[in-house]
Amino acid sequence: MPALTLERLVASMGFGSRKEARALIRAGMVEMDGNVVDDPFVEFKSRPEFITVNGEEVTTVEKLYIMMDKPLDVECSHNARDHQSIYDLLPERFTAMGLQSVGRLDADSSGLILLSNQGDFIHKVESPKKGYLKKYRVELARPFTEEQKAELLKGVMLKDERRPVLARELSEEQVTAADGTVQNTVVISIGEGLYHQVRRMFAAVGNHVMTLSREAIGPVTMDTTLGVGGWRFMTEEEVASLTK
Repeated sequence: MPALTLERLVASMGFGSRKEARALIRAGMVEMDGNVVDDPFVEFKSRPEFITVNGEEVTTVEKLYIMMDKPLDVECSHNARDHQSIYDLLPERFTAMGLQSVGRLDADSSGLILLSNQGDFIHKVESPKKGYLKKYRVELARPFTEEQKAELLKGVMLKDERRPVLARELSEEQVTAADGTVQNTVVISIGEGLYHQVRRMFAAVGNHVMTLSREAIGPVTMDTTLGVGGWRFMTEEEVASLTK
């Protein structure tokens, strides 16, 4: 296995090719422990936890596992057409490291989105065989009736789908808005990830989703301290809970 040099380290972190990383280092833009290191071929016995590049201290992790609180009007695409991309909210170097979203949320939906550059992780989380439930909080345009609840729990047919889809878990919450009106809020968990599935399910029983926010994927729940548009690296425990 080739020795881990500073050049290889910087390149692995998404700061360009090894040639570009070499130029960055020789320009005096890389520091360790407060000291400029301008030799690209300095070798490490073990991977350092942090280095400073362009005046910013950055973690040297190569495997990315990220949690984000996706805002509304932001697309989960590298080639966003009508809105800002979620990748615009992250360091540019992450894209160079192959970061991809684990599934998607539509531009008109918000909440928990996971991202990684590890294909095995993405496949495991998305795989129906794992059976991870996705939990959403929705605000409805009309009162949610017992009949609608029963239909969703039993299963509804959606256009162009071969079999019924059902709510795996369903609960209601009464939320009073600032103007005193009571919102029709439902928390629903589903096992699939079909196109506009939650919105289509409520439409199928005669209701309409006004707002939709994802709160959890399997055992991983949204970190509410992030704030809209905020992100953080997932903990080792969170990653392990989705890959065991």
